[in-house]
Amino acid sequence: MATEVGTTDLAGEPEFEILEVTQGIIPIPGPQGEIGPAGPQGPAGADGINGTDGVNGIDGVNGADGNDGLPGAVGPQGPQGIPGNDGIAGATGPAGSPGATGPQGPQGIPGTVGAIGPQGPQGVPGLDGAPGATGPVGPSGPAGAASTVVGPKGDTGAQGVQGVKGDTGAAGTNGTNGQGVPVGGTTGQILAKTSNADFATAWIAAPSGGGGTGKPWYFNPPLANSFSYISGNAAQLTVADDADVGLMVKSGPAPASGDISRIGYRTLTNKALDWDVVIHAPITMNDANYQKGGLFLMDSVGGKLAVLGQNNEYAPCGVVYFNNLTAYGGGLAMENFSLQPTFYRVSSVGANLTYYVSHDGKNWLQMGQTGVTTWFANRVDRIGFGFNVAGNPTLQSIMTVDCFKLTGPAV
Repeated sequence: MATEVGTTDLAGEPEFEILEVTQGIIPIPGPQGEIGPAGPQGPAGADGINGTDGVNGIDGVNGADGNDGLPGAVGPQGPQGIPGNDGIAGATGPAGSPGATGPQGPQGIPGTVGAIGPQGPQGVPGLDGAPGATGPVGPSGPAGAASTVVGPKGDTGAQGVQGVKGDTGAAGTNGTNGQGVPVGGTTGQILAKTSNADFATAWIAAPSGGGGTGKPWYFNPPLANSFSYISGNAAQLTVADDADVGLMVKSGPAPASGDISRIGYRTLTNKALDWDVVIHAPITMNDANYQKGGLFLMDSVGGKLAVLGQNNEYAPCGVVYFNNLTAYGGGLAMENFSLQPTFYRVSSVGANLTYYVSHDGKNWLQMGQTGVTTWFANRVDRIGFGFNVAGNPTLQSIMTVDCFKLTGPAV
């Protein structure tokens, strides 16, 4: 059996196929016949692969901008965006005016002691005030009764026999005391100055011992009755004169609560003028309680106080403020000295108040300086000594004032 032989549409190119002979004789192919008519169109072939893109042409010139369209309607609000980074902080605004002083808070826990600051420069001591004018001399007392008038002397005669002693004549009346010599006094007392003012004297007990007074150069104790006294409660300072040591001061009984100031003070004659005060006041206080003692200043109009002296609250020595006789108000300076000063001094010169301490009353260390009304609402007019008692101490505090010198035009 043979397979049919056909032709392709390639004219002139005969196509032969191998005949599969299964049986019989293999025939010899005859001559090629004529080309038959073309067959029908075959189905379209698959698309060919796209050619590469041609080179882009040159961009045309931009047309003129069209007119702006009308604004579209506002769309719905979008979701909250992520917060941006914080901007740079603006400059600090001006400080506001100080607020009113709030009520005193409870006593805080004592903080740690700060480092000792550098020593300030030595202040210039103020000038001594001019001595006051001498007061008038007191009137002389009346003369005693005159004795019998003696006649002219005669010639000396022979000595006669000793006559009998006549009766004693009547004593003349005593004259009145001169100015500066007070009445009173008792046997053994002596006259002593109570201040630098003329004729300011009083009778005091004579000092004991011999061979000189034995008192230091600064010994000039004031008398207890030369001060007025004020307290934040019903109890006052206990004060007694002593010829040997000066003014002996005790703080009095403990208060029920709060900061109770108890003060002995003198009032300035003209607080607008300059003044200087020096006291020597060794103090003994219980370190376990919040006590303060020493030289006190007070504005009697506004009520504020300051004390320069021993302070057992935060540091051994300092300048502490009080809003009134029963309210703590902060402080100007707190210092830790290995040896507690016993001399305290404040000078009011011009517009400044300057605070000093010393161990000997000669070499002064400046503790601080403020304006005369930096803390006080008005100029200071009361100056003295005393304690601020707090914390219900079981022991009284004591001091001895053997020097109190208040000088200057304001006095």
